[in-house]
Amino acid sequence: MTYRVPHRLGHVVLPPEHDRTVAAYLMPLPDGDPVALHGTAALIWVVAAEGDPDVPAAVADLLGVEVDTIADETRAYLGSLVDARLLERAP
Repeated sequence: MTYRVPHRLGHVVLPPEHDRTVAAYLMPLPDGDPVALHGTAALIWVVAAEGDPDVPAAVADLLGVEVDTIADETRAYLGSLVDARLLERAP
């Protein structure tokens, strides 16, 4: 399953630095509420928004964990991002 950024979603991603993890700031336009994602939540959004076809595997690789330990939770979180219109499934 691949994902993409919805057409009317403003977003800014701040890469990790010495004193913080990755962060993604999202806002449905023109009048949605802003959403801030940090750490693993932001990492999942970024990997999915970049169109990776296997988000759980890519995130597991980046975190250095077994995919089986995070796959179900990652897929559930992706579903909640789609439901909130912060991601959409790519055709």
